[in-house]
Amino acid sequence: MGKKIFFPKKNTFYGEQQGYTIVEILLITLIIGLTCSISLPLFGTIINKARQKEATLIVNSVLKAVKASYSLTSFLPNKIKPLNKFASFHKCISQEVAIKGSEVCNPNTIAEIDGSENYFYSPSGNYKVELKTTEINNSDIIFQVRAIPNGLRYQDKGSSVTGCFNPIEGISNLKEYSSFNVGEKDFMSCFTVFQIKKAEEARLAEEARLAEEARLAEEARLAKEARPKCIYRNPRNPSQCFRFE
Repeated sequence: MGKKIFFPKKNTFYGEQQGYTIVEILLITLIIGLTCSISLPLFGTIINKARQKEATLIVNSVLKAVKASYSLTSFLPNKIKPLNKFASFHKCISQEVAIKGSEVCNPNTIAEIDGSENYFYSPSGNYKVELKTTEINNSDIIFQVRAIPNGLRYQDKGSSVTGCFNPIEGISNLKEYSSFNVGEKDFMSCFTVFQIKKAEEARLAEEARLAEEARLAEEARLAKEARPKCIYRNPRNPSQCFRFE
């Protein structure tokens, strides 16, 4: 019969000398491996959500400032400067922040935003915040903002945050993407179904108008070409033709 292999260990409390079998060691190793495989992704998710909170706070502050600005001016800005009256925004000013992200951002690279930018990098450098307005039907307009992961190490691992404000309908939305849906995301739209339908009807009507103008112009051109060409006009009255081809 084969002999059991024992790994010695220190005496127990009761003074008996014991050891671990290979099966016991393999079992413990398996348990440790399974624990690590479960806990490491969970730890990464927790870190991602903690970093995303910065983007959520920025997007939420921008939306509140835009709504306050619109209530006073009835105007939707697409730059950050008009919003400084209602909130204080800061950015990372490192020259390499677009590539290296948080690696080059620290308390010494944080500055208050006072320019007319339509984007900026968050103080941590983990996010790029972009602002814009979108108009449909030459009348309905919405404000849009998004914070997308920034830096080579984080841009494909972080979760975006988007938001929008529709002043006509009084709609304001904010969306946090989950840790399972990472990377850059498009701007959010908060146009209503009615606004989209109205814009589509206006677009079709404009296309029909242009098509009708083109048809009438073509008919006029063909009619002009069909008229006989005058080869001799009245010298005293050029509009009167004496001889046609």
